[in-house]
This record gives sequence, structure tokens and C-alpha cells, in this order.
Amino acid sequence: MAFLLFYHLLSFLYLFPYGLYHLISSTRSYLLPSSSPYKALPFHPLPLPSSPLRSIPLHFSLVFLLLSCFVSPFLYPSILLSLQFTLPLLLFTLLSISLLLFPPPSDLVFLLASLSFYFLSLAASNSSNTYPPTDLQSKSLSLSSVISLVSALSSLTLAISPRIFLAELTLASSISLHGLWSLQSGLSLYADAFIPNGCHALLEKPGVTRCDLDESRARAVEIFDLAFVLHITVIAVIAVAVYGVVAKVQGGSGGNGNARRHNSVSYDVLPTTSGAAAMDELEHHVPMKAMAKTTAQE
Repeated sequence: MAFLLFYHLLSFLYLFPYGLYHLISSTRSYLLPSSSPYKALPFHPLPLPSSPLRSIPLHFSLVFLLLSCFVSPFLYPSILLSLQFTLPLLLFTLLSISLLLFPPPSDLVFLLASLSFYFLSLAASNSSNTYPPTDLQSKSLSLSSVISLVSALSSLTLAISPRIFLAELTLASSISLHGLWSLQSGLSLYADAFIPNGCHALLEKPGVTRCDLDESRARAVEIFDLAFVLHITVIAVIAVAVYGVVAKVQGGSGGNGNARRHNSVSYDVLPTTSGAAAMDELEHHVPMKAMAKTTAQE
């Protein structure tokens, strides 16, 4: 159980900050004053000019993925389930290596990422079905499958149309949500202080948390659902706050004044002139004719 708890904590320490970093970077790219249209990127390097440190987030991803591929066979009760979880992790690892060495087209990366997330969703769903309804692992894995499915749909949308900012925002948020849910699952399933009342970890089956009574299981399921909604709310608030802060920083940073709009078209500021200069220009273009004298004036 300690090993499983450590793995969930490690997943949180990687997935949540990485999703937050991608959220900030994609929002900054979307709001950055530029004449070029916005386009989603599978990886945003650090904003450091000509430095090898720009790809540090990708190196961290590669280290975590390799570690996950190594420990995955020890996390699940059967070899088949281990293979189902290891296959998408290997695909993510290959994508990280390719982005470091020879970056492929963005649409291809998003398409392969969509397949990987979909395989993860299937693996979590299949693993959930292997547990009886009395085990809390079933509920935790089913919700994890939903998060992976959302990530898969967001990646597929970006592969088809990379200019949809909402899809990249959803993808980055789902990655952070996956990290939060990994933390919640690790604490609620393997930490005695956080296991719901009426449920307990089985000594004869390590890694299984069971509720003996239906009432206890129903209460635990409600707690999981409430925690899931709470985590979604937290991620939504973070996304809105990040957008607001980045928009304020980008707006106050100057730039060329041509902020990118939602339709990816920039607008030029019309020149302004003073009142006297405007009158001179008007007189120059519109000749003033003297009014003819009337008969009364003569």
C-alpha cells in the first residue's frame, strides 16, 4: 500500500504542475500580441532565449514516463491489465523522445496523444470492471477513465483543428485534473486516515479497499463524487484565474498594440491628429469658397 500511495503522490507532483504549466503557456501564446494566427502546440518550451534549459519540462516528462513504464507491471493484479496501462505510457514516451530529437508535425502528435489517452481510458475502464462493486478501486478507476476520455477528445479536436483554444485549454485542465484525482485516489484508497468510514484496506489483498456494508459503500461513493466535482471546480477556477492574470500581464506589457482577437485577426490602430491639424487638413482637401454677397448687403 505504501508503494501505491507513493506512486499516486508522484503522479500528482508531475501531472498537476505540468498541466498548469501547459495551461499558462497556451493562454500566453493565445493572448500574445502577434500578427500570426494562433495555433496549439503539443509542447511549449520555457521562455528562455537560446538556452538548453528550454526543454526541461519535456525532460521531466520523459523521466516520469520511463519510471511509470518500469513500475506499471507491479501496480495491477494481472499481466493483461499491466500491458493495457503500459502500452499508452510507452507511446507517450516515444512521443516525448521524438519531440526532443526530431519534432513531428503538431497534428500528428495530437492524434497519437489522443490514441494514447483513449487507450488509458479503456485500460482504466477495464480495470474498474475487474473489481467487485464493494471495492472503492472500481469507483476511482471509472472516474479516472472519464478524465482520460476528455483528454482524448480534446487532443483529437486539436489534431483536426489546432486553432481551437478551448480544446487546448480543456486538454491542459484535464491533465491537471488527472493529477488532482491521482492524489485524491491515493489518499482515499491507501492512507488509513483518509479512507471513508465503514471501509478498510484488505490485509490479505494488498491494494484493495473494501466496504463491507452497502450503506458504507454508498456513502463512500458519494464522497468520491463530491470530491470529483470539487476538483473540477478548483481546476475551472484556476483556468479562469490564469486567463485573467495572463491577459492583464499581456495587456500591461505593451507590445505592438495589435492584440490577437478570437478570430485570429489583428487590428491596426487608426492614427489620430489634434484638432487644429485636423482643421488644416480639412481646409486643404475641401476648398472654402467665399459666399456671394446678397442684394441686401450691396
